[in-house]
Amino acid sequence: MTTVALIPARGGSKGIPRKNLVPLAGRPLVVHSIEQARSCAGIDRVFVSTEDDEIAAVAAAAGAEIVRRPLALASDTASTESAISHAFESWRGQGVVPDRVVLLQATSPFRAAGQLDAALADFDRNGCDSMLSVVRFVGFVWRTGADGLARPATYEPTLRPRRQEIHDTTLETGSFYIFTRELYERTGSRLGGRIATFEVPSDDALDIDEPADLERARAEAQRRGVRLITGAAGPGVDLGEMDWLWLDVDGTLTDGAMYYGEGGDEFKRFDTRDGAGIAAFRSAGGRVAMVTGEMSRAAARRAEKLGVEHVVLGCRDKGAAFDEFCRRFHTTGDRVIAVGDDCNDLPLVGRVAVFVAPADARAEVRAVANWITTAAGGHGAVRELTDRLVAARRTLLRVA
Repeated sequence: MTTVALIPARGGSKGIPRKNLVPLAGRPLVVHSIEQARSCAGIDRVFVSTEDDEIAAVAAAAGAEIVRRPLALASDTASTESAISHAFESWRGQGVVPDRVVLLQATSPFRAAGQLDAALADFDRNGCDSMLSVVRFVGFVWRTGADGLARPATYEPTLRPRRQEIHDTTLETGSFYIFTRELYERTGSRLGGRIATFEVPSDDALDIDEPADLERARAEAQRRGVRLITGAAGPGVDLGEMDWLWLDVDGTLTDGAMYYGEGGDEFKRFDTRDGAGIAAFRSAGGRVAMVTGEMSRAAARRAEKLGVEHVVLGCRDKGAAFDEFCRRFHTTGDRVIAVGDDCNDLPLVGRVAVFVAPADARAEVRAVANWITTAAGGHGAVRELTDRLVAARRTLLRVA
């Protein structure tokens, strides 16, 4: 039995621009569904269907395989079924013949641990052809006809039940669907044949479509205790234990732009808020490293002014530079939090306790970051981080 996950994620969206890439709890939205599918023991391969290069890069970096969807099938009017049909065509061309498909909606980021495995087990146990996620629904639904008159849709008004007596009504969440290849090839629909439902908690039914939905999702993530900082295996990291802040320069402490005077002098724009945050972190007992690929006098002067303990200019291999840094200062990666925005910073991923990407970092970097700041590089991204670090160190001191 071969099971694949399919996550449709187009680039265009009206309610929230670039919706599938917006950060939620430190991850691009689409990455939540990818990670949940990859952690499901019953799913063999994970595919993201998209026409968008940036989404494709983020999804691939998060471990998904990419189905390149034509633009014509990624418009506002294109149906999900059209994306499914195209995926089947693509799979046939690759020799992929799944027995069943788990369709995940990227805009439904909340699925409890083990939920997809439990749904697949129910799917097998029930011997059904398709399944959809639902929540218990105890409301009273009415429809208004063309004549302007209202009529009940889910109950008889003369026999109005008490809410606690409604046991057999559920509401489709859109979070996930499971269906067999045979059913889809026969009907062209994700739902049909013997249909089963899988009930999920009402809080898992949140679907992000409008900005207000995104705010609710962020509040829900905070309520659940979903930490902004997560390690590769999922456990939280105590920011108060971070001794070192390792910083890239261009695109992190600056906006990435290069300015040259008529005499060839180099100029860079640094944010004073970031500088104040670095000073506060150092005052709280933290130490700072600044490592850049550029031979930049401006960066050297900025580091000197901020009292940065470790400075490397013209670095061509940040992985090797990090190893040398650890040896020199007798420290380990689990005491370091690093910030970077470009591909030359990727060697730090997995070597440091927390890898942070500014909001405007490259897609490949954001996809593997443990934390994506809301601010852009050179515009307060580092200050956003140092504020959290300083607060965490103060909390740790109070507890001690």
